[in-house]
Order: sequence, then structure tokens, then C-alpha cells
Amino acid sequence: MTGAPARADDNARTLAAYEQRAQLYREQTRGAGGGAVDALLRTLATQAPEGTVLEIGSAHGRDADVLESLGRQVRRTDATRAFVEMQRADGHVADVLDVLTDRLVDETVGPYAAVLADAVFLHFTPAQLRTVLVKVRDALVAGGLLGFTVKVGEGSEWSTHKLGVPRFFHYWQPAALRAEIEAAGLEVVALEVESGPVVDWIVVICTPVLPPSPPPPPGGDSSASMSG
Repeated sequence: MTGAPARADDNARTLAAYEQRAQLYREQTRGAGGGAVDALLRTLATQAPEGTVLEIGSAHGRDADVLESLGRQVRRTDATRAFVEMQRADGHVADVLDVLTDRLVDETVGPYAAVLADAVFLHFTPAQLRTVLVKVRDALVAGGLLGFTVKVGEGSEWSTHKLGVPRFFHYWQPAALRAEIEAAGLEVVALEVESGPVVDWIVVICTPVLPPSPPPPPGGDSSASMSG
């Protein structure tokens, strides 16, 4: 891993890797999930308010399938067109959505009861993550939940592991990640490290910080009776 500064086109190169290897990714991650990821999905399904869950980076749709089996309506999206076409071929409605550049809420969609980004934000630089966290915060209803996962580590790197083509990764420590979340106006509900056979993961659930209650009117409670 290196601390070399990321380039502006790093995310585009990572998306191009997924475009080239979408089917291979599906084959290699078909049985992924379980453990902390499924616990995260259950939490979103049972504790988020009523409404639609936006999934950022649905890939081949495994997590969306689980959420739907738990009774939630999911808007499946991915910035990789190959994944969107894959899901459409499987009979699902899916949208091309790049969370870095596209609006999350407009007159036809949103705001959302929850947002899920499983193994997505790890491809963003810290500056990109800050931007995305604010966008997601603004796309959630009051009391809505954001759930996401990133890898534990230091710095960033390009890796050809799994797909054979380079993808950009940035790694996080829990304290630094918590600081980014809170700086974006989100409150951490849960932040846990899940040990894995190859790499450890940080699993996060957070919610928009509620605005402070307005101060009482000057002079106290105007409805109080006056003694005479």
C-alpha cells in the first residue's frame, strides 16, 4: 500500500475494470455475504423507516435480493453499466447511477429510508468519500440509515487481486473513518471491525444528525397563567 496522491480519473479506471470483468466478479462473489454483511442488511431492513432503500453499487444484486426477501423495496443502482445490464437480464429494474456525479434525489425518486453501499466506498479517495457522505445524508429521510463497509488498513493502492485488472482502494482505520462520518453531519449508530480470513472490514451504520431544537420563546411560556 502506498500513500501516493490519487488522480482525478482513478474512479473512472476502477469502473472500467468492472466493465471488463463484471461476469468474473459475479462468479467470484456469488457466495459472498453472510456474517456481518447479512447482519447489516437485517438491521437496515428492520430498523430503517418505511420507504425505499437505495443501493449504491448493487453489482450482480446479491444484497438487494436479501433486502427484498426481508420485505424492503430496493432501488438497485450501479455506476458500471455491465452490472446494470446483468441485473436487467435477470429480470430486475436497475439504474445506472454514479454517486460521485449524479443526483440521488429528484422529482421522481427519493428521499430514501436507507442507503446501502457494501464494498463501494473503499474505491473512493478521502475527499470523494466526504462528498458522497454529505450527498447521502441529504438523500435520507429523518431517522434514515446509511449502511456501508470498507476495508481496514493504511493508505491506498492499486490492486489486481481477484479480477486481474487494477482497481483503486483506499483503506481506513476506525477512528479516522468515524471522524469523516461525523464531519459529514452523520451520527454513528454502530461501527464495528469484522475479522476476515484475508482482510478485516469496518461495518458502519449511521444516521443524519437531527437539527437542534429551537430555543424557547423569550419570556418563557406565554400560556402560563398570571396571578393577580
